Amino acid sequence: MVENEFKNFTKYLIMRAFFVVISIFFIGVIVYLNIKLYFGPDLNNKKETCRDVLCQLNYIEGEIKNNNLAYEMQSIFPEGYVFTYALYGLSWCELAMAEKNNPVLFDHAISEARYAYNQINTGFARSNFDSTLIPTYGIFYAGWKNYLLSKILACTNEKDKNVIDEFTFQCDQIASAFERSKTPYLESYLNSSWPADAFLAIASLKIHDEIISDKYSSIIKNWIKNLKSKLDPETKLIPHSTHSETGKTIEGARGSSISLILRLLTEIDPEFAVEQFKIYHEKFHITRFGLPAISEYPEGEAGLGDVDSGPVILGVGFAGTIVAIGTLKSFGEYGTANLLSNTIEAFGFSYTSDKKKRFVLGLLPIADLFISWSRISSANSEVIAIKGVNSYSLGSRLLFHVYSLLVIVFILLILYRKSLLELIKNKLKVRL
Repeated sequence: MVENEFKNFTKYLIMRAFFVVISIFFIGVIVYLNIKLYFGPDLNNKKETCRDVLCQLNYIEGEIKNNNLAYEMQSIFPEGYVFTYALYGLSWCELAMAEKNNPVLFDHAISEARYAYNQINTGFARSNFDSTLIPTYGIFYAGWKNYLLSKILACTNEKDKNVIDEFTFQCDQIASAFERSKTPYLESYLNSSWPADAFLAIASLKIHDEIISDKYSSIIKNWIKNLKSKLDPETKLIPHSTHSETGKTIEGARGSSISLILRLLTEIDPEFAVEQFKIYHEKFHITRFGLPAISEYPEGEAGLGDVDSGPVILGVGFAGTIVAIGTLKSFGEYGTANLLSNTIEAFGFSYTSDKKKRFVLGLLPIADLFISWSRISSANSEVIAIKGVNSYSLGSRLLFHVYSLLVIVFILLILYRKSLLELIKNKLKVRL
């Protein structure tokens, strides 16, 4: 009997120690998250943001050149290879624009952006797409490729005739495809249209008109007109996927695509972008435990995550939330953009070492790429002027701290419930 009591007591001690360790771990994570909310870069401070993004790009550069990151991403995502180099190059372009007075960093940034473009312009990159599509290899490949080249040219005032001719040729191909199409949403794959891809292509035409000559303005104007007639009938926003021949909505607006679309739309048509942003704010901006986020599905709808959205937890779409940092900055919503950025800083468990910064222990570098491109984006002054002084403040660190404190108290109550009950009984006996 004594032996059984000893075994039971030992088992109790082990279980007790286990629960104590687990409780300490969870309390530690909660405290860490609350502190980390104050350690992200201030997006209002250009130097601080550039320094932070440079650390991210230093890490990503090593992963791309030493660990075959683009090929690894291709094994996970259908467009992983192109996405990797496109986002990498675009991040360097934005950094170059912000660091024009730093010739060493500027030259390195442009060199890396050109390197990224050259990797997209390879047989392997094209092998994942259909050469029979219009434009060749489809609007996803043509759009991301030409958008990156347009940003490189916008940074450098390129004089090389071959590069300019290549860009103009690609713009002509894209423009011709839109002119011949009944729908504003061209095919990314055979019989598959994803509207977000068209915006990259149109944005590249807009940049052509700004830096070279006004050639495509009428095509862009007609495209916008066609676009407005093919909105998601439920939300009145640009849809996530559409019928490749008619442009009719197959799947309505989703956070992962509309966040990206709106950032690009600010470059194409600022006035229409503001109209869409107001609806986007109403239907997709949410808070969870006091912190801002972007829902993957519009208000009143629910769904699962997929390759476009990443995980969807409590309605929050990870991809849409990350991309929204850049979108909010484009619309001058720095308050929410900063809090959103800090939230990702905390829940992404960022780590910096040797001037290299990674998120989630470097397990999903495509997220690092989206974060760097989103954070380094700049506000669009024309959009802000149209939008006026209205600002959408969303989320509160204070509220998150309150929720966190309540959770910690709950954990401690469970852990020490017996001691507390004994204390209460003793107090009651003393009074009686």
